[in-house]
Amino acid sequence: MMKSVKFLLIVLGLAFILPLKSCAVTYPHPVHHGPHFVWVAPRTTPGGVVIPGHWVYRGKPYKNKVWVPGHYNRRGHWIHGHWKTIKRPRHGAVWVPGHWNRRGVWVSGHWRVR
Repeated sequence: MMKSVKFLLIVLGLAFILPLKSCAVTYPHPVHHGPHFVWVAPRTTPGGVVIPGHWVYRGKPYKNKVWVPGHYNRRGHWIHGHWKTIKRPRHGAVWVPGHWNRRGVWVSGHWRVR
């Protein structure tokens, strides 16, 4: 009788614990791009847009190159992060990197003339 009660408690305990293991969320990220890159974990904006995890470059700027973080294009397809060659349109122009705005919409990098 005592053994069957212990067995029943173990079975019930496992029945409650095992499903919780599947609820654990892990965010494996792709291979590291190199030094000065930081992994940004996936997130959901207040508007319900899911932004997948992606790498962001936090190092010194390269001449005529910028890192474009992963983002959705206008058609809703995910674009992986990549280096983009840029050319200054005129003296005094400043590159504004692409970024996610507060509504979760990707704003592409662009030149701002001072």
